[in-house]
Amino acid sequence: MTNEKLLILDAASDRSFSKISPSVPMLFNQTSFWGGIKLRYYQHPNDFETPKHCFLQHFMTIHLNRVAVIKEQTLDGHRRYDSFRDGDICLTPAHTPVSVRLKDACELICLSLEPALMTQITEFEDFELVPQFKLNDPLLYQIGMALKTTLEFTGKCDRLYTEAMATAISAHLLQHYSTKKPKIVTCKGLSQAQLRQVTAYITEHSAQNLSLLAMAEIVQMSPFYFSRLFKQSTGSTPHQYLLRYRTERAKQLLKTTNLSIAAIANRVGFADQSHLNRHFKRYVGMPPSQFRAG
Repeated sequence: MTNEKLLILDAASDRSFSKISPSVPMLFNQTSFWGGIKLRYYQHPNDFETPKHCFLQHFMTIHLNRVAVIKEQTLDGHRRYDSFRDGDICLTPAHTPVSVRLKDACELICLSLEPALMTQITEFEDFELVPQFKLNDPLLYQIGMALKTTLEFTGKCDRLYTEAMATAISAHLLQHYSTKKPKIVTCKGLSQAQLRQVTAYITEHSAQNLSLLAMAEIVQMSPFYFSRLFKQSTGSTPHQYLLRYRTERAKQLLKTTNLSIAAIANRVGFADQSHLNRHFKRYVGMPPSQFRAG
């Protein structure tokens, strides 16, 4: 018999994290739970240990520490230990018992994904993710770093971007770490009618906080397949297409109005002036101020 208790933790709750890691400085905490996906950035100044617990969300820890640290983990009843450094990832599916001991200081990203969102995105229901003690997965690492970088620059991410990231994560987890693999439908892209419907919707609502789920509903398919077919049809992801459209609108307003650049950024849907500056320079090759003066 054991008196060990299993903590049931909600990764959407900051207080849940304080139960397992009360003294750890959290250098970055995304303020909203992006409709099912959340990211935190931690630095552990010294070794620590958690009690046995499980999360209600699928949970990934992405190590960023350059110096290897020893990590001991009991995951789904299996005890293992290994050295972890930048790029190493643990995957703990929702409701999977886990306890962790890190024997030195470390830096990491915690990324959590709601199972209900994953089901909605992929339309897969009867699957199980397989716990992974140590992964070297470039895609998951790149997504985690991209979200961290975006949030550090802007303090927030728009809905379409984060839903696109959630879709990429969900598809990847299903393809590589689940008991059921998605069938990839071979198709040349959206029909002309479907593409017109979606692009008209983007044009009409481009200044709003657009949703990938809403776009997919227009053509009655899952976000997983919609994203693939939209890119096949346009050469861009829905988010890239939206950014280019907003940039073109900004170009028009810079040449035809006396609105400030900050006002233009707000009118066309960018988070702020710096957000407009970054993407304008990417697509046009110069900052908005130079474009207006030219």
